[in-house]
Amino acid sequence: MSLFKWVFQDWAVNDGYRDSQLILAWFRLAQRAHSGGGLVGRLFCVFYRLFTSLFLAIEIPAEATVGPRLRIYHPHSIVLNPGVVIGADCILRQNVTVGNVVRRDGTEKGVASVGDGVEFGAGCVVVGAIHVGDHARIAALALVLDDVPPRGVMMGNPARLVRVDNPASANGMVTPASATSRTDSSNG
Repeated sequence: MSLFKWVFQDWAVNDGYRDSQLILAWFRLAQRAHSGGGLVGRLFCVFYRLFTSLFLAIEIPAEATVGPRLRIYHPHSIVLNPGVVIGADCILRQNVTVGNVVRRDGTEKGVASVGDGVEFGAGCVVVGAIHVGDHARIAALALVLDDVPPRGVMMGNPARLVRVDNPASANGMVTPASATSRTDSSNG
C-alpha cells in the first residue's frame, strides 16, 4: 500500500482531530523510512522517536506493526512496544499502554498482539504474550494480563471478562457463563 493511501486512511477516520492526524502522518512516514530508507531512513526514525517521545509524550515506534485506519482520541502518553502488532480499525485513547512484561531477571515474557476493530479505554494497560481478539473492548484503567476473546469486554484491575458482545442478538450482548450461573443461583 502506498504511503499516501495509509496516511489518508488514518486522516479520514481522525477527522476533526488535527493532532492525531499529524502524529499518524509522522508515524506512517517513519514506518516507511524504517522499512526501506537506508541510512537516511534510520536517521529520520531516530529524530521521529526523540521528537515524539520528548515533545509530544507519545511512543508509537516505527518498528510497530499497526494496521490501517488507526483512530486516536486525545493523543497523550500512548506507549506501544516496538514488537506490538495491532490490526485495522482500532481505537486508542490517552494513556494507553500495549506492550510486554519484563521479569525480575530482565527477560521479556512476550508482547501483546491485537486484532481488528479493538477499542482501548483511557489509561488501560495490555501487556504480556497475550492476544486481544477482533472487536474486543478494553475498559478505562483495565489491566489486561490474559487473552481476550473476540468481541470480549474486559474491565477491572486485573481485568476480567464481563461479557462477550454478540452482533446476532437483539441487544448485542451475551453474558459469560460464570455471570449467568451467579444470577441463576441467586434467584433460587
